[in-house]
Amino acid sequence: MPEAKHFLTDNTAILHKITRIVLFLTSFSWTFNKIQDYMGESTPIEKITTRMIPMIFVAGYCVMGPYKHMIKRMFRPGLIPILWYVMFGVACGLTSAQPALCLWKGAEILITMMWICVSCRDKESTKTELLALTKYVEILLWVTVFLAIINPSMGTMASASIIPWIRGYLPILNPNAIGFLSVAALTRLMFLPARFKVVRMVLVLGTLLCAQSRTSYAVTLLALLIFIFDSLKKKNLFTVVVSSFFALMALTLTMGWMDLLLQIVTRGESTEEIRTLSGRTDYWAFAFEHISWMGNGLAVGSRSFIFLEDHSVFAKSSINTHNSFVEALVGAGYIGAVPFIALIVMNIIRQLVGTVRRFESADAIFCVYAVMFAARGMTSIVLAIFSFDFILLMMFWAWIWTSSQTFDSAGPKPRPKPVVYEKTLHEQSLDQTTG
Repeated sequence: MPEAKHFLTDNTAILHKITRIVLFLTSFSWTFNKIQDYMGESTPIEKITTRMIPMIFVAGYCVMGPYKHMIKRMFRPGLIPILWYVMFGVACGLTSAQPALCLWKGAEILITMMWICVSCRDKESTKTELLALTKYVEILLWVTVFLAIINPSMGTMASASIIPWIRGYLPILNPNAIGFLSVAALTRLMFLPARFKVVRMVLVLGTLLCAQSRTSYAVTLLALLIFIFDSLKKKNLFTVVVSSFFALMALTLTMGWMDLLLQIVTRGESTEEIRTLSGRTDYWAFAFEHISWMGNGLAVGSRSFIFLEDHSVFAKSSINTHNSFVEALVGAGYIGAVPFIALIVMNIIRQLVGTVRRFESADAIFCVYAVMFAARGMTSIVLAIFSFDFILLMMFWAWIWTSSQTFDSAGPKPRPKPVVYEKTLHEQSLDQTTG
């Protein structure tokens, strides 16, 4: 089937689509929870309905669905480091202040792995999932814009839901999250066919600009360069000329607005705040002093710092280290986190190199995502716990695996059996005569 038709058609079953939507929405709920949760008190009904029940539903589909036999791919060598990270992080967290939260976060990651194994079975199914998720991202961005319009005082932060006892479920998004979601959606629109493509790209660009996320801007420029490189390799000179023209025109229009652009980039921060990345380096420095071979628990590692009364960096709230790699080290220690971090870094490098050698549209998208993961991981903890970014990271690994191996529905194709040469009766009689 031609690529254009394939990407405009989702032939997956209805139950699969429902499960995908459930997983997608769940990844945006319950992002910031209070320290009092999972400390022996009753679990709020909000968390049961927006996190636990949906994830159990996803796990049930994976175990009972038509591709349940693919779950065993969780244990392939390429994913052993993440299984080790979860196992070790949970084990270290059983003695923490929030062991139940630690267990649940580990379960979320494992359920996500199960989902990726049953849904991203080969290159084509991985592409289909990528298309579907980025469509949902566009819808989510518009929901965020709509909420900001009807409730300007809340802006793009947590807004009230139509269900009174679910606070901020549609959605909990901060400017950085909106920026990276916009990059994910925009990159897909740049490289793959889409209906009303130009209009949708303009709208997504609007959310990207409103987010004022400096790192997202840098990744977007990289995506544009890769897009031009992709067009040159495909000898699509018209696309190169048009893209370069709009890029130069946008650059020309910014010439008279340098002060405003500088204000947007700095976001009103002082030189000290910019140098310390809005204070993030203080969190990293303090966390590194407390990293050991054994961690403090998956997703609860940095929370243990709030009990240290002698340090003012971590207050008694839902604080974190604002760095996925530091958060992983704090949570699972050097023993549990180093293999996991190495897996992320090695696959990022592998995708960057592989994109040059085997360049197709999906390769270009995941190449941009690879850089996005590196940048996102340095300023947020979304690669250390279950989140939408973690779903994309798992899909990124699935693409690397399926694009470098040949699979059928049951897994790797077996090696061909050696052909044994058998002599004919005439040859056997000749041997007996000569013998």
